[in-house]
Amino acid sequence: MDPISLSIIVLAHWLLNQPVAPGEDSYLVFTVFNPTQAYLFNMTITINSSLIKPIYYVNSSSNYCQIPVVPPEGNSSCIVYVQVDPDVSMGIYQVPVTVNYTEVNVTTSVKPLIVYQTISIPVTTLVTTTLYNGEPVITGVKTVPVTIQIPTVMGSIPSISTSQSSESVSTNVSIPILGYVGFEATAMIGTPDNVVQALPKSYVPITIYLTNYGNTPVYNVTVTLLSAPPQLDIVNTTQHLPALPPGQPVPLTFYAYVPSYIPQGNYTLELRVDYFTGVDDVINATLVVPQEPIVYIQSVATNPPEVFQSYPMAQLILSIVNIGSGIAYDAQLFINSTGASPLVSMPLILGAIPPGQPIQLTVPISLPSNPGNYTVDITVTYDGGSTTRYYQLNVRPRANLVIVSVSYPQPPSPSLSNLGALFSTITSPTLSPGASKVPITITIMNEGPVEAKNIMVTISTGQVIQPHVSSSNPLSALTASQAFIGDLKPGQEINVTFLVDVDSNARPGNYPLVLTFIWNQTGSLYPLTESVTTYITVKPAPNVLLWIVLILIIIVIVIGIIAAVRRRRLGSNNNRGMQVSYGNQGPGNYQGRLVYYEVLCGGDDKCVEVELV
Repeated sequence: MDPISLSIIVLAHWLLNQPVAPGEDSYLVFTVFNPTQAYLFNMTITINSSLIKPIYYVNSSSNYCQIPVVPPEGNSSCIVYVQVDPDVSMGIYQVPVTVNYTEVNVTTSVKPLIVYQTISIPVTTLVTTTLYNGEPVITGVKTVPVTIQIPTVMGSIPSISTSQSSESVSTNVSIPILGYVGFEATAMIGTPDNVVQALPKSYVPITIYLTNYGNTPVYNVTVTLLSAPPQLDIVNTTQHLPALPPGQPVPLTFYAYVPSYIPQGNYTLELRVDYFTGVDDVINATLVVPQEPIVYIQSVATNPPEVFQSYPMAQLILSIVNIGSGIAYDAQLFINSTGASPLVSMPLILGAIPPGQPIQLTVPISLPSNPGNYTVDITVTYDGGSTTRYYQLNVRPRANLVIVSVSYPQPPSPSLSNLGALFSTITSPTLSPGASKVPITITIMNEGPVEAKNIMVTISTGQVIQPHVSSSNPLSALTASQAFIGDLKPGQEINVTFLVDVDSNARPGNYPLVLTFIWNQTGSLYPLTESVTTYITVKPAPNVLLWIVLILIIIVIVIGIIAAVRRRRLGSNNNRGMQVSYGNQGPGNYQGRLVYYEVLCGGDDKCVEVELV
């Protein structure tokens, strides 16, 4: 039955005049218009549809909506709190209702006294906050009172009337259900103010932005996180929102434990959104993990740039950069090689490598003893990945300077057969205690495969043997132990001579002679050095003066013997028969005899008479 064809007109609208969605709870206002001259008392309205389920009636303890009185040519209202069937679709529905009332026609001058009672209805509304940029943001809900006036009869209803009848009218009222609700969600690791990176074995916040793309607010929202990727262990699975306004993303923060690294990518979180009273939707939220560290070993070099054989060490200069979008945490450096090895313990802890900021590292390494090409493996590991670069280390050969021979004058052995050598020591010094300006000649050879250039030789002899320094030129002490010998090609030899002085207190024996070679080589940034040790022997020098005296004595003796023999021979020839023998001489008679003597003196200033017979 059409409501305007009756003696009463029944209309319905929502209290807040905003769209109501399926499943939503809201206040429904029934307004009855009385176009007649009669009074309509004790009116009740009963809803006869499952589309609208009454929850409770305002200002009535019965199971119907109650209006005390509708004055002639007036209107009155009643309010019922209802829930809309969550399974209905959007639209305008004709809901059947039954209206019962008592119609009274008053003809006397005494009219019913009608007053209006104010009814306060608590209504939940959104709380809006204005940001610094002037944009309004829904920050919560609050309950505000909404008042409505309902007419009532003061006192009793007059008993004098022309007619009184009880009426029951069934009619349809149009109820608009034009609200709709829909949800979408995205997720991120971190909070709105701080995007973080999910590190293994750490707790991280997960922020889910839930948006109601409908046209009506949603109240009493509960979000339950049903499932997450295996890289996340959710700690709290439920969050509650008092309201979710349309069109505005609202962040919800959950917490999760990260047992292992989460690679970059999009992951799915399954959510259940409960709202209104008993209505729920299951939706998926996309968890975006944009941070992915990508570590790259940008460059590898050595210091010095050219590495030569038998260098004690070199430095690897590394440039490492993170070209990804996330921080590379727990980064470590490993260096492995068959020939070269790092001089610091491995792994080298690098820590966190932020994106876009190159890291310069200097790592000392030992070098192989033989020349050649050696592969150095350089690896950087970090949470979620690793990178390796292979570097060819070229150890270049170098010249090899060796001592072929060492010659120097030595004291001769004291013997009569070596008199010439003994006498030569008077003018030619030998390597003996107290000797000065003794020449030591060293033959040097380049046994290496490359040429040594600008060779400087330095001799080191210790305290017993010192480079000779001229007393007339003391400054020569600065260069007395050095000699420049120029270039030596592979296999070439050269002699270098140093003059040395031997300490007078030196004991006979072998003494070290250290030669230090410094030279340049093609491609070498720094001069190359090498030290070679050999030994020289200090022997005691013979006493030449003693030998001279002894030889003179021998010469004198020999000369004396020769002279004596010669004289004897001469005397024997000239005086033969000169001796006269006087026989038969008596006492007092003497026998004459000629006697020859010769005096011999030695080197000790003693003389003896020798009778020549």
